[in-house]
Amino acid sequence: MSKQETALKQAEKHPADDPKQETTPQATTAATSRPAWPPPPRPRKKSHPILKIISSVSILILCFTLLFGSIGLLLLHTTTHYKGALRHIATVEVKETRSVAGTAQAQAQATSQYINTAQANIEATATAQGIATSLATQTINDGTATAAASTDLFQTLTTGTPTISDPLTDKNGKNKWDIGGPDSHTGCAFDNTVYHATEAQQTYLQPCIAQGTDINNFIYQAEVTILKGDLGQAGLLFRSDTSGTAYYFFHVDSSGDYALDLYNTGNQISTLLQGTSSVIQQGFNQMNQLQIIATSSSITILANNTYLGTIADNTLTQGKIGVGVIDNSTPIDATFANVRVWNYTGN
Repeated sequence: MSKQETALKQAEKHPADDPKQETTPQATTAATSRPAWPPPPRPRKKSHPILKIISSVSILILCFTLLFGSIGLLLLHTTTHYKGALRHIATVEVKETRSVAGTAQAQAQATSQYINTAQANIEATATAQGIATSLATQTINDGTATAAASTDLFQTLTTGTPTISDPLTDKNGKNKWDIGGPDSHTGCAFDNTVYHATEAQQTYLQPCIAQGTDINNFIYQAEVTILKGDLGQAGLLFRSDTSGTAYYFFHVDSSGDYALDLYNTGNQISTLLQGTSSVIQQGFNQMNQLQIIATSSSITILANNTYLGTIADNTLTQGKIGVGVIDNSTPIDATFANVRVWNYTGN
């Protein structure tokens, strides 16, 4: 064995005995050349206890900061949404309140307008009623004054001597009253010193004219008594023309009705005045004294010295006087007496 081999063996057996001996990596065995894995834990440096406390407190502070920060953010978010919701609700409520207020204001305005309109209507109605009442009162007053004036005028004028005074008892009088007719039931006749006018044909008028008269403005009065004839009419004719077809006819019936008619040539009839009066004696065999005031512009009629009405008319201004009857249902017979006429020079 060589010296190198001997030395190598000795080194292998006692490696630590030769401090000068160097070990080369190529000569080491596989078991000693591999590091251990995982490596052993490295020793840690022990920290100071106070540092541990400070660190723990810092961590706690950080945790609390994060916790309270999160809570604050959550509260802020919730508060923001809550305030937004409140603002929305408030806005809606304000809008609704404005809407309600607007509706209430509109209703109030409508109510006020309605009240104002109603008040205006009430005032207009009251004004109209006041005017109507005033006019009615004035009309009544005017009518009362006219009636009083007409009655006074009639009484004043009839105190003088009449130009015609005829009791209608004699067919030979100067006034020349009509006598005769188409038959024994229709016509004009003196019977036992009483002048009769009769009509037997329904809706016909029988005139009886005093042919010897011709008067312009006058007051005419006569007594009229209906003996029979349901709904029949009897009265006074005046201003009759020469043909006996145009005249005025003032008549009454047994029910208290009266009328003033104008008969024109051609059988044209116009009713100028009409009405009902309690001063007219009703029923058969009841005498009514009829009066007429005829001027150049108006005609006034009276019954039993009581005013009935006045009409402005000058269609006929002059003519004869007479009497007449109308058969409206059954044959009529009426008598006439005490005709009086006064001249009248007024308007």
